[in-house]
Amino acid sequence: MLDLPELHGKVFQHLGRHDLTQCAQVNRQWHARTIPHIWRDLTCVNSYNARRETFRRIVLEDYLQENGYEEGPRQPSALSKYGHLIRLLPGLRDLENTLQSQAYPQQGNEPTAHDLILHLFKYSSKAQVKSLSYHPLVLESDKMKSILAFALPRLRSLDIRAYFKNTQSEFIEFKSVLDQCSTTLESLDVNICVRRAVEAVNMEDEATENESICWTSLKSLTLRHDPDVLDIGPFLVWMWKRCGQVERLHVRMIDKSTPSLVQAMSVYMHNLEEITIGEMTYTDWGRNLHGKMKGDVVAALLSGSRQGWRSVSVRSTAELGRETMNVLAMHYSTLEVLHVDGSKDLPSCDLVQILRSCPHLHTLCYTNLTYGNSAVSSQVFIDLDPDTGLLKPWLCERSLRVLQVKLFGIPRPDLEGQSTLLEAYPGRGREIQSQVYDRIGRLTNLEALKLGEITRLYPHGCLEMSLESGLEKLSGLKSLEELSVVGLATKIGDKEIQWMAENWPKLRVIYGVYGGGKDWRR
Repeated sequence: MLDLPELHGKVFQHLGRHDLTQCAQVNRQWHARTIPHIWRDLTCVNSYNARRETFRRIVLEDYLQENGYEEGPRQPSALSKYGHLIRLLPGLRDLENTLQSQAYPQQGNEPTAHDLILHLFKYSSKAQVKSLSYHPLVLESDKMKSILAFALPRLRSLDIRAYFKNTQSEFIEFKSVLDQCSTTLESLDVNICVRRAVEAVNMEDEATENESICWTSLKSLTLRHDPDVLDIGPFLVWMWKRCGQVERLHVRMIDKSTPSLVQAMSVYMHNLEEITIGEMTYTDWGRNLHGKMKGDVVAALLSGSRQGWRSVSVRSTAELGRETMNVLAMHYSTLEVLHVDGSKDLPSCDLVQILRSCPHLHTLCYTNLTYGNSAVSSQVFIDLDPDTGLLKPWLCERSLRVLQVKLFGIPRPDLEGQSTLLEAYPGRGREIQSQVYDRIGRLTNLEALKLGEITRLYPHGCLEMSLESGLEKLSGLKSLEELSVVGLATKIGDKEIQWMAENWPKLRVIYGVYGGGKDWRR
């Protein structure tokens, strides 16, 4: 074997765990080269039963040896030899599930999962911990306190649920947990819920020496504050100051804390590029299960970016309105991704205005995950100049790569007994379709065109997608990889599929082409 250690490292770091274990069995030299890569990342030990059992056996054997449960001289275990190579551990929940006793009920002196976790930590002092879901009740266990003392300063992702009762001390404890997180923290999900009114939170007497510390690796921040949450302004200011490197913000629910957050976005979070507002949820007979974020709150949050949003996602529990659209218009020059889910408040003309005005837009998804009517008028989508009768130019024609939108308003006389739309004159339906194809055909860099909708059937007023209706006008979409017509009453047959395969060389899949959930794949 050519002995080039630098080359071996470059090759082995790109191999999967299965390939690495195979390479480790070739000879001693390859074994020595691959072992550091096998032990470096242990996040996959919870993936399969065999891996869980093997990993638990490795930790358990070393634990039993160290604690004198096995007689005879101690032999070096795999953990004692290679534990120092660990650089990334699974999330604590996955680690606990992996090291949980397989015997039921627990027998004799068999250690608990927490015992084995603490034992594992002795060998992995240089490792980071992938994730932790924290609830204040976990601190009731002394072993859990020791686990948190190790994990929090090495944590990458923290999901924290703070359900407070009636004392300010709970916020102080909450702050102390966050204060232990160091520069390794990359993602923070905070859910603050107060079950009943409590005294105002006052942290003026708290030590302030750590207020200037910033989570320098924190890129993603998710927030949910119940609308009736008490005034926790001082605590929030303390937290905002540490979020100066955040790039992605997801506000699931917020009300009274909106002004504090908007000010923090402008003052501290200078790197913000992406925002998600609301949550994706279904309705129960028209009743929203999670509440709505009002349009003025959404508009206020969109106004918080200093350098312009690159990605905006407005989910089904957030309302849109004229004020929101006016604020969004201020970010057209930077906007690259826009997702709008299940909103009835976005007129077709506003959606077309976005397409017309965003020079860098590459993804537009206007979907319906509730039972609303999120669709766009075909005639508005065509966007003709009334003076010249020609298509108005869109600034995103060269940049748009993903378009997900449901069109309506096309008369379909071929759908006997189904279509509710009448043609103004014979052939009007095909004329509208031809113009829609003209519009889509100008989006020459499209990679995904999604006209259907998985959650409900919408056969009326849609494109035929047949050659007779003008499909050949889309022959220029040479980059198209995905087409979705799920739930639509198209007339795609064998000749259309053959035409698509020939004219769209990168096409991989057509979703819903055969009905009944069946797809075509190359």
